[in-house]
This record gives sequence, C-alpha cells and structure tokens, in this order.
Amino acid sequence: MSAATLPKKERTRNSLLVAVQELLLDPEVTAISVPQIVERAGVAQGTFYNYFDSLPEAINAVGVLVLFEHARVLQTVVEDVADHTEVVARSAKQTLMLTSCQPGAGRMLFESGVPVDLLISGMRAHLLHDLTVGVDEGVFSVDDLQVASTIYVGTAVGASMDLYQGRLELDAIPAIVAYLLRLFGVNARKAERLAAAPQEFAPWRPFPLTMPAMA
Repeated sequence: MSAATLPKKERTRNSLLVAVQELLLDPEVTAISVPQIVERAGVAQGTFYNYFDSLPEAINAVGVLVLFEHARVLQTVVEDVADHTEVVARSAKQTLMLTSCQPGAGRMLFESGVPVDLLISGMRAHLLHDLTVGVDEGVFSVDDLQVASTIYVGTAVGASMDLYQGRLELDAIPAIVAYLLRLFGVNARKAERLAAAPQEFAPWRPFPLTMPAMA
C-alpha cells in the first residue's frame, strides 16, 4: 500500500511523523516543539493532539519506526541463512555498519533524542530468539541467555556509537563480531571466519520513514 492509498487519518499521522523526523535530523534545530511540527506538516495544532498526547509520545512513535526499519533490513540480511551462527554474525555486522554507512541513522539514534531503548529491546528480542534456536541446535553454548544478550546488546550499541563518532573505524567490526561469537561458545576459528566474511551493507530506506515504508 502506497502513501497515496492510505486512509486520510493514516496519511495525516504520517505527515506528522515525517515533520518530527525532519526537525530531529535538521542540524540547525536544537529543540523541537509541537508548533514547529504542525507548521511543517501543514495541519492545525489541535490535529497533532488527535494522534499524540504529547511531544514525547510523537518522538517515541518515531523510535518505533526506527525499530521496525532495523528489523525489516535484518530480515533481508539473514534471509535463507540456515546456520544460526552465521545469522548472528551477519546481524551483528549489519548493525555495526549502520551508523557509519548511513549517518542519518546514527544521528537519529544518538543525537536526536529518539529513545534508543526501543532499538535495544528489539535487538535483544531478535538475539534471544536466535540464541535459543542456536542452543537447541548445538551451535551455541550459553549458560545464561539473559546475561549473554545484555553483554551483546551493550557491546553492539557502545561500538555503534564509537563507530558513528569516529573513535572506531569500520575495519574494527570483524574483531567485535568475533568477540561476540566467542561469547556464545563459538570456537575461535569459526568465529574469525564468519566475522571476516565479506558483507555488503544493506541500507535503510531514506529518512523520513513512513508506515508504508515499514510494510
């Protein structure tokens, strides 16, 4: 379904979310407000409150779009991959490449005020699924899934910030991925092989994201 064929209510909500994203990504805008959003979206201020109770709720809705887009792209990255060790390796590489290869995503995650905990929750949920399947298949050896997923997500988010801010270069990614795989009991040789395997970055759809883009 394209934006043009969405019901009017959804088109209006999209236009508000587009305005929020444009303001969040504008380096000259230091703080955003509801009047700025409705002016950019071309609607009355009362219309905003038909969709969102507050500015934080609207920003949180942008965070949901970001979460869905990340999940959508990860699904394409691991499509037809049967080995869950490789699934985790490819997902980790894609996630770590994101903020360097698509700076708009880095700005949205680390500078805009969009709650990054939504993305963290999504990453954790995907990882827990992959770890559970991998443990059942015998490719992972993990004593505590919750602790392992916390260490993974913390490492991935911290490294992503360092990559975005230039404290790490892209060539550091294989070492990070190999470390994460070894954390899950993957032997060093296989971990290094998977971590070093060539992988092209799969770009997100351009900002601003809209609900049809997530379908």
